[in-house]
Amino acid sequence: MPLPNIQKSIREIFDLFRKRNFIQQFTLESINEIFEIGNEIFMKNNAEEIEKLSARPRSKAPDILDDEPFSFERTFEIYKQLEKKYSEISPELIQRVFEINSQLAWENFRKKYDGYILNIYHNHPNDKYINYLAAVVLYGQKNYKEALKCINIASAGIDSSANYIHLKGLCFMQLGELEAARTYFYQALFLIELLQDIQPQFNKKSDIYPNYPIGFQTSADLIRADLKKLDKIENIFQYEMLPLID
Repeated sequence: MPLPNIQKSIREIFDLFRKRNFIQQFTLESINEIFEIGNEIFMKNNAEEIEKLSARPRSKAPDILDDEPFSFERTFEIYKQLEKKYSEISPELIQRVFEINSQLAWENFRKKYDGYILNIYHNHPNDKYINYLAAVVLYGQKNYKEALKCINIASAGIDSSANYIHLKGLCFMQLGELEAARTYFYQALFLIELLQDIQPQFNKKSDIYPNYPIGFQTSADLIRADLKKLDKIENIFQYEMLPLID
């Protein structure tokens, strides 16, 4: 949602809260009231978005929209982070409530999502898209050898996806295979600069695919930054490590 729309919604929530509540004190219970009014405002102002969400394909994967902000644990955590700074309801407080809730919701979703992907990819050794998603998760968990194995499966027969190639180069860099990493980084950069890059895709509708996949998104700037990291690593090895070994 664009920033002006967010600010407009925050103001609407604040005005409606003041209208419905004589007491403006910030309490644990007021957080649930803020969520309820926020849902009401979102439903009113985003009919098109709601229609799109309702048309999502069914999936066995965790869905971030299944998050439950009304749990006691969630509201208590939000209250604990804000109680010392705020005593009354204000637009600033309302914005912070939703920001913290979004952060906690994302952290909860990532735990479920990562667990789901790591549980299923072994059962789908020929599914390139699932192995691509697994490579992203495994790389984030610093399991570089397994991530490389998965990205190799995902990229088999595909030589024009800069996302795949860059991620493969990152795995090699973390494994100490610096020349291989450099080769893949330049290959990925070549694809982007010549506008020949294709995004990772799945071939068929399947209820195992998540509606909110967590992928790897590269760019020319990111690749150049990683090439500079390689240069730095090689310089450290050549001018600092090798003399000690000799």
